[in-house]
Amino acid sequence: MDPLDQKEPEVQKDQRETVEAELLKTEISVLQEQLKALKATVSKILKTCFFINGSSAGEKPFQANGSEGDFEISKATCSQADGLIASPRNSAENSTIQQIAVHHNKKAFIGINNIQTEGSFKYLSDEAIGYSNWAAGEPNNVGGIEDCVEVYPDGRCNDKSCNDKRLIICEF
Repeated sequence: MDPLDQKEPEVQKDQRETVEAELLKTEISVLQEQLKALKATVSKILKTCFFINGSSAGEKPFQANGSEGDFEISKATCSQADGLIASPRNSAENSTIQQIAVHHNKKAFIGINNIQTEGSFKYLSDEAIGYSNWAAGEPNNVGGIEDCVEVYPDGRCNDKSCNDKRLIICEF
C-alpha cells in the first residue's frame, strides 16, 4: 500500500476537525451575542421594576414610583433607570403622562425646557418641540425664572422653575 494513501484520510480528518472547530467558534460567538442582548433586556426590566404605576402610549412605556425631584434630579433618576424624563410628542403621550400625574395627585416635570434660549422650548435632545398643550396664558416666564415645563392634572402645560420639586415620570 502506498504511504500517501494512508495520509489522505488523516489530512481529511484534520481538515474536517478544523472546519468543525470554526463552526463551533461561530456558534459560540452567536450565542454570546444573544446572551449579551438578553442580559441587557433583563437589566432594563429590573431597572424599570423600580418604577410602578406606569402606563404606555403606543410602544412607549411611562413609569413613576411617586418620588419627586427638581428637574436635574428627575433627569438623573430616569437616566439611572436607562430611561428619559417623560417627553410627550403627541396628545396620546401627554394624556398618559397626565393620568400618571393624576394617579399620584401631583404635577410632573416633562423633558421640555428653554434653558438655553428663553422662549425657545426644546426636548432634551435639543430638538424643537413639535407638540405642545400649554395652559391659557402659558408659557409666561413669571419672575424670569421659569425654564422647565410641568404638566397640570388637566394635562395642560405650564412653564415652571427647574428648582421646584415635581413627580418624576420616566419614559422607556
